[in-house]
Amino acid sequence: MTVATVEEQLARRLERALAEASSLLGTQLPDVSQAVDAVTEALLAADADAAWTQATELHRLQIDLLRRRFSRRFDALEQVHAALVRLREITSPSVMVSRAPEELCEASEFDRAVLSRIRDGRLIAESAFFAGDSAEATRVLEALRELAPRLQHPMIETEVMRRRRATIVLEARLHPRVHREMADLMGWESYAAAAVVIQGEVVGLLHADKLPSGRSVDALDRDVLWTFALGYAQILESATLRRTLRRERDQTRRFLDWLNARSGQLSDAALDLSAEESTPAGAPSALAEPLPNETRDDRTIFDGLLTRRELDVLRLMARGKTNSAVAAELVISEGTVKFHVNNILRKLHAGNRAEAASRYLRLTGGRMPEM
Repeated sequence: MTVATVEEQLARRLERALAEASSLLGTQLPDVSQAVDAVTEALLAADADAAWTQATELHRLQIDLLRRRFSRRFDALEQVHAALVRLREITSPSVMVSRAPEELCEASEFDRAVLSRIRDGRLIAESAFFAGDSAEATRVLEALRELAPRLQHPMIETEVMRRRRATIVLEARLHPRVHREMADLMGWESYAAAAVVIQGEVVGLLHADKLPSGRSVDALDRDVLWTFALGYAQILESATLRRTLRRERDQTRRFLDWLNARSGQLSDAALDLSAEESTPAGAPSALAEPLPNETRDDRTIFDGLLTRRELDVLRLMARGKTNSAVAAELVISEGTVKFHVNNILRKLHAGNRAEAASRYLRLTGGRMPEM
């Protein structure tokens, strides 16, 4: 390896290392040419120890830069996780929507954020947070709602939706795919955008920037926004599902309460207490056949098997009444009659109305029922 080759490699490595250091620290470091000159002088002077020291220092600087970069990334994602935990504690999806932009800004270096939903191919702003300027956030939010831009090619947001990812936009005022009216309302110089995806469908978009602080967004900001968007979508879906389940549970509970009340109306209002002991009736198939010309009280035969109202319906069925006639006589709806008939057929193990009526007459000794 020649001296010129070593010098070129060290120069390139120093340039990259110092550029990253300047970006991370926000300060201007010494000119890279000075470090290259120091290494070159050491090599030209054949000072191997000095060259080795310079190369070692360069390597240490690169490792330190990598450590700082990953530490910054880890801290940023950890803060996003904490914000998502706070959102998960909210049970109302509507409150979660209103709080999302604020939690995003609190957990990142973003100064402003807007959450929008997609409806009928338009972007409808739902909530916004501007650090230190709630009045401006309200004004811009109302203006964005009135604007409601249509999502169509070549807007950059359509690409975000298609890829279901996050992106950063630099030089927003000059970018040909940026929606001009949105950019003017937001005053964008640079911004990040991410899709909110629930069950494979894009339901909303998040926009965020650093305009008040005068900083441009970078790759880490993009990754932070995407991580937040992913977690937020999962939490929102879970909260919506829980709310739906609670609503269905309440509806089921109200229906059961109504059914219990209705069953109470259709069952015996009071028990007929008797001093005589009677043997409980078994299933219809186990009932003994009556002797010829023997008549039996149908209330005793069907006690514990049919409700009072079901027995009323069965008596009329045995007399050949149709459902409409039964409904008219008992002053109930035909639907209720059908409900009772189905229960009677099931309880008597009968295949149809005629079989149920025949079984009734057989078990009561062939006596025509009286109402």
